Amino acid sequence: MTCVLLAGSPVAAGERSAGGKAPPAAALRQLTEMRKRVGCTTAPIADFWQDLTYRGRPAVEIWGRDSADPGGGKVYDFTVFDRAAGRIVAYVCHANVSKRQAGETIMSLGEISSIAERLARQITPGFEPALESILRFRASGGESVYYEARYALLQTEFPFFDPPVRLLFNASTGSLFRLGIDADCLDPEAPPRATISHKEAEKIAASALRASDLESVLGKGTTVRTIAAGEMYRVRPNGWLGFYTGDPQARARVAWVVPFRTDGGDTPGTHSLFIDAATGRIIGGLARGTSGPMPR
Repeated sequence: MTCVLLAGSPVAAGERSAGGKAPPAAALRQLTEMRKRVGCTTAPIADFWQDLTYRGRPAVEIWGRDSADPGGGKVYDFTVFDRAAGRIVAYVCHANVSKRQAGETIMSLGEISSIAERLARQITPGFEPALESILRFRASGGESVYYEARYALLQTEFPFFDPPVRLLFNASTGSLFRLGIDADCLDPEAPPRATISHKEAEKIAASALRASDLESVLGKGTTVRTIAAGEMYRVRPNGWLGFYTGDPQARARVAWVVPFRTDGGDTPGTHSLFIDAATGRIIGGLARGTSGPMPR
């Protein structure tokens, strides 16, 4: 499987705003701990920051530059600190990028699992991370190999459909290259007081699928074979199949994830629609083989 790695900052340029308040003391403290924990660098670093909105939440991005040449182009790491959650939710350490040569051995799945488990607990204090999967990736166009570990947090009343904690490790050294945490899993919004039933959600999905042009997305000849019982998860809205046209940075919501199976087309298999559990509106979905656990 091919993985396209982030080039540069974990935040899209359009989400940034220059300047802003200095990072909270907790951000700098956690960043110092993170650098030591993952062995990012021992070089003196000068930190620069700017406010931004990250996944719909107020945050600050911190750039770690060479203190001997702070205006130069050398950047050691990038960090995003969520102000409301009070946690680092994104981190990239360029010192830990894979430089693997052809034929060089890589660490075993068991070794990476042990490293990932320890780090997952350290970066989510107060939560119980549960391993969802570990996958091995080869970076496109080279010999670099990475492992990605995905974790759920068990304390949440409604689990996230897409595992909210992701750790990407250099497979040659076992060092962390990148982490990402969906901050909504750290302080989720209160669930809706009243929800539609799974039967209502399935009817909404069936009606929408009959009226939609699936062939334009899933390929010519696509037909819906079955629609299965849905389960409730927290999901982030998206524009898949064109049903949701709202804010792409909207917070995670409790929704019925309704699986449906298709035949024909380019991607036959099981896909999912997200039905907002409070309003009954379709707020996105996922195609087969993208992400999230397969609904039972």
